Amino acid sequence: MDRACGETEPVLGEGSLRPVGSNSDILKPRPSNVAITNDDSGHYRGLPGIDTNAVPFAPIQLLPFELLSTLFKLCVGDKTPVRDLISLTLVCKLWQRIVEDTPSLWCCISGWETAPRVRKGLAMAKDAPLKIMYREDVAETDPETFFGEIGGRITQWKSLNITTGRSDLPMTAIQATIPPNLETLQVNVPWGQEWTRGLVTLFRGEPAPLTLKRLYVHQIPVVVEPLRLSGLRSLGLSRMPGVSAEEILRVLRESPALERCYLYYLRGLENFGLPGQEQELSRLQKVETPNIHLAHLRSLSLCGLPVSFVHLFLSVIHAPNLQWFAVDCKIDRHAQSPRSELFTARISHHSPTLTALIKTAQNMELVSFSDANWKISVGNLFITLEGLAFKLKHLDETLEWLFSHLGGHLKTLPVGLSLHESEINTSSFTQLTSALKVTKLDLWTASSFEHLPDSQPRNIISHLSQPLESRPAQWVLPHLEYLSTNVVNEDGKSRILEMVKARHTFIGAQLERTPNGGDIALKPLREIRLRGGRNGISRDHLSHTHFLIALQNAARGAEIWWEEVKWTGSEDWKAAMTLN
Repeated sequence: MDRACGETEPVLGEGSLRPVGSNSDILKPRPSNVAITNDDSGHYRGLPGIDTNAVPFAPIQLLPFELLSTLFKLCVGDKTPVRDLISLTLVCKLWQRIVEDTPSLWCCISGWETAPRVRKGLAMAKDAPLKIMYREDVAETDPETFFGEIGGRITQWKSLNITTGRSDLPMTAIQATIPPNLETLQVNVPWGQEWTRGLVTLFRGEPAPLTLKRLYVHQIPVVVEPLRLSGLRSLGLSRMPGVSAEEILRVLRESPALERCYLYYLRGLENFGLPGQEQELSRLQKVETPNIHLAHLRSLSLCGLPVSFVHLFLSVIHAPNLQWFAVDCKIDRHAQSPRSELFTARISHHSPTLTALIKTAQNMELVSFSDANWKISVGNLFITLEGLAFKLKHLDETLEWLFSHLGGHLKTLPVGLSLHESEINTSSFTQLTSALKVTKLDLWTASSFEHLPDSQPRNIISHLSQPLESRPAQWVLPHLEYLSTNVVNEDGKSRILEMVKARHTFIGAQLERTPNGGDIALKPLREIRLRGGRNGISRDHLSHTHFLIALQNAARGAEIWWEEVKWTGSEDWKAAMTLN
């Protein structure tokens, strides 16, 4: 293994590097098994049986130790397991010296290691700040041993990440102590498990360390009231029971330096704003909740929360320098709508900020993951509409609000529309897209929708095959240039071919009437991407060859792709498909 660094003992800084040969400017490291006497040839003359001309030159050994140490920190990182660091020490003596003399490489102490390796890591880390990770469900060291070992280094704790659900012991480490230099705390319950041990009070019920900058809690009902998180920079709360709207707003008010805030599916807010809760909502919207100014907030995500809480949150928060914003609007009751529940005058002070988020947008994305889940993405603004009572009219309302409050130029942006197993019918599809400049369309279906007569992507494809009944002729998605779909059963292939022929035939007729390139009512397709592999459709290109040839002829220059391989109609394409 030593050949990786040269078969020589590292002697940097020890005065053992010398020029050899009367006219040589090259420094060669001294082999430990060679006795140098130097001769006029410029070669080593060593012990019998040693081919001294074969001793390799190792430029890495000429670098200063400090530079090599820095390179190791950048390449190895501070999250490398102890077992891997031990392996690095076996490469050669130079690497061994660098790894063992750089305590910061050993600062990641993980329960995934065995107890001897935990002790080894702590010993090698010396006084370096520690990043501690313990995931109970996959730990190699039992919690009592692990937290017993790190307990004596509490002043070195820089970050602590605990994932637990089976016992109290891991959380006890942070409940009964106050690490004075802790900067990051993350406590989680493994996905699929529930926390059943009641409320958790951190730091003996006292305020959090002034050094704490990042707090992330998943599922564990942490009592936040006594924490006084005045120095917080990043806050993430996910599926956390017990926390109230008032407590969340108090944390934000006490954290003026906050830069990132992520709130996801907070169980303590599930009933917020429902009938019977009007009094609390009214109280929080009045003098008890003055405006909260977060001048440093750059990133904000509000997902899976009742729309009434989201509206309250946005009505009291002022974040003029926001650079990234994701928000959910959950419509769970028939009386709700985005216009009445979220996009009201109470949040109008955010309009300049939201306008800045979309200022440089080059396109808009509109994605449906189901009939009750739509996502709008434009620039650094992301709006998700979902809920049991969601209707397409709610999507229309939201788009109308965006166009009227954030700039009419949004209507001119190219739109990518993706429908994933959606049951949208052709009339609703036409209404939705009439005000959008859709240039890219993704249609994906599953076999479970085969029984629906007029809601399949194949029917939408047919809907693109002819103009609407109007004068002059108007087509659905007249700007469409890119199509991607897995509707490639025999009926689907027939409809795709028919659609491409119809649109390109119409375009050809247009060009004959306006040879100088006047106004063209329909754009030609530039790219068609097709996939099999679902609904029993073969991914093998051989069974689709005749269709691909016919489609290429009808597409008049558009690129045809099958399973991420561009169709060329040649043997080269068949070879590329086989390789892919």
